[in-house]
Amino acid sequence: MFSTHKTDTRLRPASSDREQGFTLIEMMVAMAIGLVLILGAVNIYAQGRQSFRTAESIARVQENARFALDLMGPDIRLVNFWGRNSEAAYVAPPAGLIVTCNAADVSAWALNLVNGIEAVDDGYTLPCPAFSGAQPNSDVLVLRHASGQPAAPTAGRLQIQSGRVSAALFNTGIIPGGAIPAPPASVTHDVVVNAYYVDQQSSLGANVPSLRRLSLVPAAGGGAGTMQDQEIIPGVESLQVQLGIDTTDDGAADRYVDSDAGIITPGDIAFDPDAEVVSVRLWMLVRAEQRENGHTDAGPYVPPDADLAAITPNDAFRRMALTTTIKLRNTGS
Repeated sequence: MFSTHKTDTRLRPASSDREQGFTLIEMMVAMAIGLVLILGAVNIYAQGRQSFRTAESIARVQENARFALDLMGPDIRLVNFWGRNSEAAYVAPPAGLIVTCNAADVSAWALNLVNGIEAVDDGYTLPCPAFSGAQPNSDVLVLRHASGQPAAPTAGRLQIQSGRVSAALFNTGIIPGGAIPAPPASVTHDVVVNAYYVDQQSSLGANVPSLRRLSLVPAAGGGAGTMQDQEIIPGVESLQVQLGIDTTDDGAADRYVDSDAGIITPGDIAFDPDAEVVSVRLWMLVRAEQRENGHTDAGPYVPPDADLAAITPNDAFRRMALTTTIKLRNTGS
């Protein structure tokens, strides 16, 4: 007997002659899509980084400008403040008080207390040399007053002892007598003399201008003190000063003027000798400390001084112009 065996192939797993995968075209398409996504991400990152740098540069410029104005503001408000009175004519400067600057005697200028505020227009004419060279077409502001808070008598520091109708300068640490009433009818303050100007250089380098000031400090060798040059903030390119003049004796500024004739003082106004300085308007141009890629600053920045042309830098430094008006607290006779 013969038997026939048949193999059931239906239970055998199916097989393929070749493995399935990406074709070359599919891989190229996938790589192209990935490359587009990467380029997009890189572009977004670059734009975000540039935006951050721009915002940081603007914030730094604003911060520097505010710092400079906040420093000058209280100094300006105290002009003509001499402790218990606001009349420099009551101050009796004794003989022998010498203020120096680079070993030169500048007492006549530094201790000219009657002119509590002076502005020099578009130039530098102070008896002390500038740090490296004053910035062309920038103004100078000179302020003189007593310190805002009373001080202890200190030997070697120029101070003022003032009552209601009399005052005297001294640097001996011993309160002067005579016509000056004894405390508490009189009070001791430090004498403050500051001259603000813009220099062509700064601590950041020869190509970075700065706002600086000459400030009265105690002299190491004695005397009434010496004028020390101090950097306030780098990046300030121009300082313009206008004085608010009251010609109607109402305490408000009727006009703002530049000191085109050299120096304007409260008692030396060319068009009105009885006019009085009651406020100060400051205009300041501040630039970033570093260049900003992709940025061009063409200006124009128009200073308030009619004698000056608009400033058009055409470089990669970001700038900001700010204006503020500060009223003097001590005016009038």
